[in-house]
Order: sequence, then structure tokens, then C-alpha cells
Amino acid sequence: MVVRNFTKTAFLKLLPLLLRSTQRILQAKPGSNTDGRVPILVYHKITDLRLGLDAQWNVPPAMFAEHIAYLRSEKFNVLSLTDFYATLSRKRKLPPKPVVITFDDGYASMYRHAYPALKAFGFPATVFIAVDYVEKRSLFWWDRRVLERLPEAYESLRMLSWSEILEMQSSGIISFGSHTMTHPHLGRLPVEKIEYELATSKAVLERRLGRTIEFFAYPGGIRHYGDLSRETKKMLIHCGYRLACTSVFGRNGFGQNAYELKRIGIERTDSLPVFKAKISGGCDWLEAAQTAFQRVFNNVY
Repeated sequence: MVVRNFTKTAFLKLLPLLLRSTQRILQAKPGSNTDGRVPILVYHKITDLRLGLDAQWNVPPAMFAEHIAYLRSEKFNVLSLTDFYATLSRKRKLPPKPVVITFDDGYASMYRHAYPALKAFGFPATVFIAVDYVEKRSLFWWDRRVLERLPEAYESLRMLSWSEILEMQSSGIISFGSHTMTHPHLGRLPVEKIEYELATSKAVLERRLGRTIEFFAYPGGIRHYGDLSRETKKMLIHCGYRLACTSVFGRNGFGQNAYELKRIGIERTDSLPVFKAKISGGCDWLEAAQTAFQRVFNNVY
């Protein structure tokens, strides 16, 4: 166990060095994202908070603004998930330099810090809501631990309110999808509980938002951790979802399964050159590294 933990720690420390090496290589020849593969970005909290089990996903507001400004200055075509689905099903031609922006969980920090920047540029995005936490105005267990240590961090940890969600929806640029009711390892559940998580979250969102919900993101999003399975796909189709996003690192070509879309997780350590590398394909090797890590260490956190 000691050797295993040492190896895991060493791997996690080595990864930023590999990313910096990728960054230096690509500075001489930056990618232009013209190979027909679409990056779907996924953010979580937009906050300067450095505490918590998921702190690596806490992207500072200034960094998010820098990422968005880069997409604007380099004339990327930011697609809504609806538009991306149309290109995936070949109902619409893929524009040059496409990118999709998503947020998981439904943190209020997205409303406070990301929404104004997206609205200013007219960039669409989709937020996947863990519905039970919004309904009950409760926190994830890992966020409750942070709140116990730092009560003033509540605004960085709380979930969106329905009024904030409706305000963003009314803007016409922010859409919403399901992230289940309770954020479980979906593929580990019996079929009847999978149906509850998918059907009930969809029904609540449709009632609250007054529109059909067809897009989904798996909590965790990794098959090896039991987050998706043959049964989850069958139930997604049964419940009327047309598209589902995983957390498998990578970009999506036309042959990609619509219920197993890859995404590119954005972390707080992603400098602008690393961000450029991720969306242009310079970090596609991370998919193999991610898979190896999951198989060797077989744990979520």
C-alpha cells in the first residue's frame, strides 16, 4: 500500500511537468483545432478557493475570463450542445475551430463569475444540474467538509438557486441538462434506481424550466469507476435523452457515440498555453494516461 500510494503521488506530481513540456513544444507550433474533432470543455466551480477534495477543479475567475477571451480573440466557434448534436448527427455542417462549453454539478459560482463573461461575448454553455442538491439547497459531502473548516467559503460552495437558473435560461445562451438527482456512481445502481436518477431529474428540470431536457452528464463520468454501463445507456434512451457526456479526456469526431461523449476537464493549474494545447489536440495523449491511472489505482479521488 505504501508503494502504491507513493507511485500514485509521484504520477500526480509528474503530470503537471508533462503538461508544461507539452506547452513548450506547442509554443512553437500552436494547434488550430481544424481536424474536425470537437473539444467539449467541462468546468466545475469558478472560484479562487484552494481547499477541498475537488480543489483541482476550482478554476479562478480571472483564469476563466482569460480562457473565454482567448476563444474570442482566436475566433473559435463556441457551439451550444444543441448545435453540436446537430453536427454530430450530420444535420448541420461543422464550423471551423469549434468548441463546446459545459459546467457540471450546478455551482452558484458559475452564475456569479462565468455567466457574466459568457453573456458579454454571447457564448452559449450548458450546465448539468445535480437536481436534489438544488431542490434542497444542500451541499455535496466534500463541500460540507470545507465549510466546516471555512464557513466564509459558503458562496463558493453553494448550489445555484432556481431563480438564478431561470435568469440564465432567459438569456438564451445558457441551457441545462441532468446530472442525476443525487450524484451517484450511476452504473453501480440496480436498474430501478438508475431509472429514478434519470427520469426524476429530467421530470423536475422540465417542470421547473418549462422545456424538454434531452442532455445528460454522468457524475464521475468514468466507466472503469462504474459511472456508466450498458444499462445506463439503455435507460438514457428509454427516458428520452439524446446525448450524454462522460469525463473521459478527449475530443469528439463524427463517429463518437452520442451517449459516451468525451470532454476536456479544465483545472486550476491550466495556464493559457496548457489551455490552448488541450483544445487544439496537443494533450490528446492524456486520454491514454487517464485510462492507465484509473486502471492502476482504481479509485475516484
